[in-house]
Amino acid sequence: MEEDFWESVFQLLYTQHGGSGLHLTLSEVMELEMNRMQWLLERLGEQRKKEAHEIEQAARRARRK
Repeated sequence: MEEDFWESVFQLLYTQHGGSGLHLTLSEVMELEMNRMQWLLERLGEQRKKEAHEIEQAARRARRK
């Protein structure tokens, strides 16, 4: 359970190459209520999937040229 908590904190703090992320500080994350943290994690997962799809689509378009 503790490992899951810290994995969640990491996911909220992590900024992917290129700057994609929430740019939260550890202090800000630690002040979040658990239900808000869970919502942010779910939304962040959706956003990362969307961005990955867009990158994939752009790469396909580039190969066609």
